[in-house]
Amino acid sequence: MSFLRILGYFFIFKACMGDLTLVQKTYIQTYNEQQSLKKPTLKLDTAWLTINVSDNFDLRVYAQSEECWKCADMFITDVLGPGTKTILVNATFGTHLLLRRNLPGNVTEVDVCRFRDKFREGGDYWVFFNYSTYEEGNCVLDIANDPMSAELPILYLFCGLLGLDVLYQIVVYIYRRRRDAQTVRINNTNEDGKKNPDIEMYLPHGKNMELSFIMPTHDHTEAQENVTRKKRLKSLDIFRGLSLCIMMFVNYGGGGYWFFDHPPWNGLTVADLVFPWFVFIMGSSMNFSFKSMRRKQKSSIQIVFKIIKRTVILFGLGIMFNTNWGPVHLKTLRIPGVLQRLSLSYLIVAFIELCLGRKENTHRARAWAPVRDILQYIPEWIAAFSVLAVYLTLTFCLPVPGCPTGYIGPGGLSEGGKYYNCTGGAAQYIDVTILGPNHIYRNPTPKLIYQTSAPYDPEGILGTLSAAFLCFLGLQTGRIFVLHQDHKPRLIRLVIWAAITGAIGAGLCGGSKEEGLIPLNKNLWSVSFSLVTACFANIMLTAMYVVVDILDWWGGEPFIYLGVNPLIAYCLHDIFYRFFPVNWEIENPEHWSLLLKATWDVTIWTVVTYILFRKKIFVAL
Repeated sequence: MSFLRILGYFFIFKACMGDLTLVQKTYIQTYNEQQSLKKPTLKLDTAWLTINVSDNFDLRVYAQSEECWKCADMFITDVLGPGTKTILVNATFGTHLLLRRNLPGNVTEVDVCRFRDKFREGGDYWVFFNYSTYEEGNCVLDIANDPMSAELPILYLFCGLLGLDVLYQIVVYIYRRRRDAQTVRINNTNEDGKKNPDIEMYLPHGKNMELSFIMPTHDHTEAQENVTRKKRLKSLDIFRGLSLCIMMFVNYGGGGYWFFDHPPWNGLTVADLVFPWFVFIMGSSMNFSFKSMRRKQKSSIQIVFKIIKRTVILFGLGIMFNTNWGPVHLKTLRIPGVLQRLSLSYLIVAFIELCLGRKENTHRARAWAPVRDILQYIPEWIAAFSVLAVYLTLTFCLPVPGCPTGYIGPGGLSEGGKYYNCTGGAAQYIDVTILGPNHIYRNPTPKLIYQTSAPYDPEGILGTLSAAFLCFLGLQTGRIFVLHQDHKPRLIRLVIWAAITGAIGAGLCGGSKEEGLIPLNKNLWSVSFSLVTACFANIMLTAMYVVVDILDWWGGEPFIYLGVNPLIAYCLHDIFYRFFPVNWEIENPEHWSLLLKATWDVTIWTVVTYILFRKKIFVAL
């Protein structure tokens, strides 16, 4: 939450209170005192809206969330005049409100006024309605209190974590100063009593040690060459750890904030980034694993066995985690899932790399050597685009009974309910046909806003093809680090790929949430979604590569601990989701309590992976 936004809220509050007359302010105070126990209880992401009708006619209240694309207004309540009524309104997204008057002795209704507002959580909003308001058709929305911004706990948490980090650095600094103060400096002296700077040693105070003096040399090249080892690409591990950290934070509730949750249908939030980043990183890491296997001269049969083994284990773990929510009923067991999509994406791209990839990096001296990371791998690109072509063909050309061909909407209330059971179009149809309606996810994200009833799985079969293409884009990015050893060519290519994927993705969605040719959509794993998330992944990897691997400004703590042990951290966070001290019931949850809980949960597994890191225990497939 920025200072300017808080300042803006302050002036908005003052302006709104200034619009209220003294009579209205007195009435609000009296009403709140007398009706405090009768008003609906405020919950997370809600506000009060009180409508006062001072004349003898009735109002009907209609509302709709602006997240519900092309949805009709829904009836909420009646306000009988003269009288006052308080209702709860959603404070997560913007809301469109319509007030209509019931004409006496007539079944028809007349629109009185319509307005849109993004309510503030805990706000006490009022609309005063009388005959002059009816004639003018102008409703004024006032706020009678000044609630704290719902995002402020994030700022407080950030400042708290920053303070802890500063305190930790101070403690470490003091410890090192005291340790250095207890060090005895031993200097060799010449016969004339002068110090010989060529021979000196540092000895911890109070310890008996045998002294051995080693004459230094100005040429350390040979010694350094003997101990130099090829540096691991730390930025990739740190990026993986950051993605896992955000994923766990989101899975543990994300503080109840909408941007740490998935959107109802189209759109992109922080929660939408982490899974595709994992897919992207998996593709990038594949370069190093294949390079290692080929260097060890593993046969194709051995590589195939490892690919299948890893796929089966990941898929099996995913099925097991799908049963972590209660008694297992095989007739309703969900088959798709996060690890299942990871495993199948890996399977597709790994076989592309195995069958079509080059075993050696050749043609370094040729004129087209700067683009050899593309030209040498044209067969792989053809295979990857073929996978993407199958996805697009099925999405937009497969006939779906009862639905228009190429439909990619949420169904439900969208477009007046004409395609109520068509959620996801071909993606849903394929899952239901192959897996059956009882083996896919039954609580998809559009269910609340669009009031859908059809099952839809965000990790279904069709979207796995687009995810595999994203994995291949990650493979291409990882190839940059394998084929180019200098920082400059690496950075140039990372930036170029970020620009290309971002530009094409933005073009496909038209820079719009709803109206582009192919909107950003995680549920469908749309092509624009794959490209835009690949763009962000390249940007993040570039930034971390500069800060960590080039400038060496940061060691990656604490994300490096999660990044080198991602499988065990993910499994533990899922297995112990329902166990104390990871989970417990919070009465009357608020953002600050949910935020602290999610942070605590992530901290637990970060500490666990830190301990494993210190003990040099790493679990991988």
